[in-house]
Amino acid sequence: MKRLWLLPAGALVLSGFTALWAAHTALAAEGIRQPVFLLCPLKKKYSAWSLYLILDRADPGKVLALGLEKLKGKNAEDLAPNGYEAVLAAQKDPQTAREPLGTLEAKDFARGELRIEEDDALRVSLDALGPDSYRLNVSLRVGADTRFVIGGKERAKREVVLRLDRAKGQWAAYAVTLENFQGKKVVQAGVKTMSGIGFPVLGSGIPRIIGDVEGQAVTLMDSSEDRHGD
Repeated sequence: MKRLWLLPAGALVLSGFTALWAAHTALAAEGIRQPVFLLCPLKKKYSAWSLYLILDRADPGKVLALGLEKLKGKNAEDLAPNGYEAVLAAQKDPQTAREPLGTLEAKDFARGELRIEEDDALRVSLDALGPDSYRLNVSLRVGADTRFVIGGKERAKREVVLRLDRAKGQWAAYAVTLENFQGKKVVQAGVKTMSGIGFPVLGSGIPRIIGDVEGQAVTLMDSSEDRHGD
């Protein structure tokens, strides 16, 4: 995926890598990082995107910021045969090389988003639902005039929430409502953990989105001619 910068909409815009890195470093020093969602390409030489939270060191239930970073050189094709699972492991490994792309402080959640400007490739925001819960909104460009959306206007079909398990002190993403590409509810009236999404990348865009729901692959979008059921 192409290199890009993202910053809070409506918030103070930092210019240049130095300012971006300084803000990221200051937040990281103040809190602890915890990855919560993976966007993983099935394409050689591409780099996956990792969404993470920065948490207060004294209280893991207090979110300081949402961050986005590139896992340099980690993708499901180059890490075959384990593919997505290998990238997921790399996301959790502190030794993995990372490139910070942006952070959105908690005070800006209600009015801002993380945005990849080049080709309007990605938009991410959080809606506060309670002290330990946030709705995740993701808008990924998959074609010239097409986007794949989690939350936002598609929350009736795809709603994912970040929640804290206070007993474990761990945050995770949970699918509250989820439809597959055929419109069938695969998660309904309950929640299931969802680590992220994987997708092939072609010259014309992204033809398919696969969600990882409790270790099971679920086809959430398929615009290709050769379609496969779940």
